[in-house]
Amino acid sequence: MAKDKPSFHIQRLLSKIASKFPPTDEPEVFTDIHLRVSQDTGDVMAYDDDDKEITRVVVDEWINCPLETEEFYKQAYKVIKDSIEQGNYQLGILPPYNFVLESDTGEHIAEIYVVDDDDTTILGTPFMQDLEKDLDDFITNLMKEE
Repeated sequence: MAKDKPSFHIQRLLSKIASKFPPTDEPEVFTDIHLRVSQDTGDVMAYDDDDKEITRVVVDEWINCPLETEEFYKQAYKVIKDSIEQGNYQLGILPPYNFVLESDTGEHIAEIYVVDDDDTTILGTPFMQDLEKDLDDFITNLMKEE
């Protein structure tokens, strides 16, 4: 894999994260992994729930990326999701936990990867994509029945 590809840098980031949370028989760490991506600097920074930086990489191709902000985050989401899927990273973190994509200011963009208590993993979360609309429709239909 060429070193100039965004996926190379993201896989490096994921490997660094995995090295900080190696799998154990009795994991004690309880946290999510927050990935903050900067369109200006190309930084991808990993934080825990306490806002402590775990590690970071710079994706050169994302520095001053000319894409519209929403398109940039869609591209970053896809690269990160694909990298997690290809890497099969094992972490010593107590489930449930997830990888969350955030803006460089910490604004929630999307959940990328969810590990549930029963070892269920969900890559991407298309089922949650229209959750708010589904809940609104459910309540509307419920109100009609009364």
